[in-house]
This record gives sequence, structure tokens and C-alpha cells, in this order.
Amino acid sequence: MFGYVRPVAAELLVKEHELYRATYCGVCRCMKKYTGALSNSLHSYDSVFLALVRMLYIDSSAISASKRSCIAHPLKKRVMLDENPALEYTARAFGILTYYKLCDDISDERLTKRLSVSLIRPIFASARRKAGLLPLCEIAKDRLERINALEREGVASVDKSGALFGELLGEIFAFGMDEKSRGVLYSVGYHLGKFIYAADAAEDYDEDRKRGRYNPYRALYGDGGLTDENRAMIKCALLLECRALEAAVCALPFGDNVSIENILKNIIYVGLPDRIAFLDKASCTDGTKGRK
Repeated sequence: MFGYVRPVAAELLVKEHELYRATYCGVCRCMKKYTGALSNSLHSYDSVFLALVRMLYIDSSAISASKRSCIAHPLKKRVMLDENPALEYTARAFGILTYYKLCDDISDERLTKRLSVSLIRPIFASARRKAGLLPLCEIAKDRLERINALEREGVASVDKSGALFGELLGEIFAFGMDEKSRGVLYSVGYHLGKFIYAADAAEDYDEDRKRGRYNPYRALYGDGGLTDENRAMIKCALLLECRALEAAVCALPFGDNVSIENILKNIIYVGLPDRIAFLDKASCTDGTKGRK
């Protein structure tokens, strides 16, 4: 999900930050188990949002944590969530999403990037197979192929491709859930996906312009650089998507899960707006990028 979906840690309570980090480590361990020993090499904190949302739908007695060491932190044990159904599903889903993102990179990027991505693609092809969830594989393949088709046409719209990416994340969030739960989960994923696609396109505008690559904002506004008015309109649209995401998240069954609720709302109210702060700064024509 491209590094957009993170909280502002300074705004979390210590116990909330510990839960966030423990969830990340729990997903990482599950990826090793269910999608292969090297599949977690591209694991990102974005996965935590999905894992926390799905944990709201499992029995709280299934959620526990232990102190463990790992390759990344061999000298000091860290608190990590033990395996549970939400972490397992997140690991499998991210194995699939990472594979199809790599396929997309191979088709989009310049030769040197394509070669480097091609070298690790077999690892994630294996991860996709081990992940199972064949219907989800088909959905991911279909939506990303349709996005690529729109991009090849040079469509002057961020909404069409953004909606397709929203559909993909909507299906990922809602996959395997009963009809009562599907609607809310799909809405969370859908609006998050639309935000990510549009924000990523805005951040990549300057580089895409210089390299002559497709970008929906380049198709809309040309190669003269994004004006202050353009950037204000893009930010307004992104914040409206945050509002829609907020409404969906507020419909989740938090119950007594106050820490999960606070983390998710931190991401929506603080994390996502902070991530698009590059739109407030110097014009994108100077190569200014947001924080990674």
C-alpha cells in the first residue's frame, strides 16, 4: 500500500505504539510461515492497518503476545503478537498484493528497475502460490490489469483508476467475511484505496513528468508543473476521501478495543494528512517529495 498508511507515533500512547509495533512483528512472522522465508523482505507497516481491522472480527481470547528475538532484532527480544486468524489472513493477502505490485513495477519502470525487480519476482510468485486465496488472486490480477489498461490509454482522470484500486483494497479488507460484516469492511478498503492511488500519483507527478511517464495529474494538468491551485484541489479531494474513510472506520465494531480504535483514528486524522503535507510545500515542479 505504498507507505502511506502509518500513524504519527508521537501522538500514540506508549501501549498503543507497543501494540502497533507488536502487530507489525506478528504479521512479519506469519509471512515467513505462510508465504515463505523471504516473502517478508518487502513487508511494510501498511499491513498493520488491515491486521488491526480484521482483529476486530475475531475472539479477543485469540489475541496474545510474547517476547521474542528475530533476525532483524537479534540482541533484544521484542513484544510480538502471537499468530491469530487476522494476522494469518493479512500475511497471505499481503503476499498476493506484493506479487502483483511487483508485476506492475516490471511493466512500468525503467530497465534497471525492471531488472532488479525481476530478480526477486520468483520469490513472490512462490509467496502468491503459498498464500492460497485463489479468488483474491483473480481479483487483484483483474483490477490491476484494468488500471494498467486505463494508464496505457492515457486517461485524464484519477477517479477511474483510483476507484479500481479502491475496489481491490475493498475486496482485500472484506474477503471471506459474512454479508453483515462485508459492507463496512469493503467501504474501509475502498476509500483507503482511492486515497492511496490519488496521493501516490500526486507525489510522483514531478518524476513522471521528467521521465515522460503516464500520470493522471500529468494527463489532467500537463507538463508545466502543478500550480498552487492544482495542489489545493488535489489536497481537498484527498481530505474528502479521508472523511469518507473516517465514516467507514467509525462503523467498525470496536467494542472495548480502545487501543485499536485510537491507532486507526490516529492514522486517519493525523497520519494520512501528514503524509500528503508535500502538497502544502514548494511547488512539485522543484522535485519536492513527501516523506517516505
